Amino acid sequence: MRLSTFMIHNHLISALQKNMVELYGWQEKLTSGKRINRPSDDIIGSSRAMDYRLNIGATEQFKRNINEARSYLEATESVVGGSSGIFARTRELIIEALNGEKTASDRSVIAKEVEELRKGLLDIANTRFKGRYIFSGFLYDKQAYDSSGIYQGDGNHLEVEISPEVRVVENLTGPEVFSYVQPADQSVQLEDGRFIHYLPGGGTTVNVEIRASDDTTVLDSFSYDNAFQMMDLLKNALETNDMDRVTALLGSVDSQHEQILDVEAEVGARLGLLDSEESRLDDSVLDLKTILSKTEDADIAEVVSEISKTEVALQALRQSGVQVVNQSLLDFLR
Repeated sequence: MRLSTFMIHNHLISALQKNMVELYGWQEKLTSGKRINRPSDDIIGSSRAMDYRLNIGATEQFKRNINEARSYLEATESVVGGSSGIFARTRELIIEALNGEKTASDRSVIAKEVEELRKGLLDIANTRFKGRYIFSGFLYDKQAYDSSGIYQGDGNHLEVEISPEVRVVENLTGPEVFSYVQPADQSVQLEDGRFIHYLPGGGTTVNVEIRASDDTTVLDSFSYDNAFQMMDLLKNALETNDMDRVTALLGSVDSQHEQILDVEAEVGARLGLLDSEESRLDDSVLDLKTILSKTEDADIAEVVSEISKTEVALQALRQSGVQVVNQSLLDFLR
């Protein structure tokens, strides 16, 4: 087959274009640092890289959810810890008031401090964080408790997804913190033979009965639904020097304080879960990014070597092309 000058020129141009495209491809890999810059570079690898990116994005969202939940739980932990101090102090005041050397006037002074503690507890219950009342459930734009101690929120919980399989509750409702459920009849016998009974009244209502030594005759009774009502009863008992009620309310304060400590433990457990899950997600993101890098990142040393080879081949092709193109009919007749 005879090769015409036109065919030779076309062959040279085609070879030059092929080498230029190849050189551009390697230079693009060097510039981007990526082996895959478009799906056509590696269809299977590109598909896998997309899956890895989607998984990394979802995992990063879970981590953002964890940080958001942690901020609310840490705020809750802080204010619940403050309420624990209030009940510890209230117990001290009751013990002080039960001292036989205290007068009615002394107990009225103690009642004033109980009133201030109750105000402090109400402020804690109505704590806002990031514009939300943290103990109001879904009704977080409304104060959890009014001034009389009536709960105004609802019983709903805000759940946050921190992994495909795990959700965590980031809030506590007011009754879960500032009320407790009396599980069964609990009785305490006093030194004088009388009895105090703490009875479940349904929900968070606690009925308290002070009974005679026969454990049948009810001498006095009262009830409360939450810590605010309990402290109101304590304040009134101190002001009226009603030591039977003050004595009975010591057990109530202890039960409420125990509830607060249980809540602190629960919040701490949730924070521990967040920390554990965040650590696992960090490892997962690192693994995914490593696999993604192996899938789509270029081997820079290899790329540089290929660019060098391609440039040498391209230069040789150019020199050959110049020699061929410059030849004329006279060159063949010599």
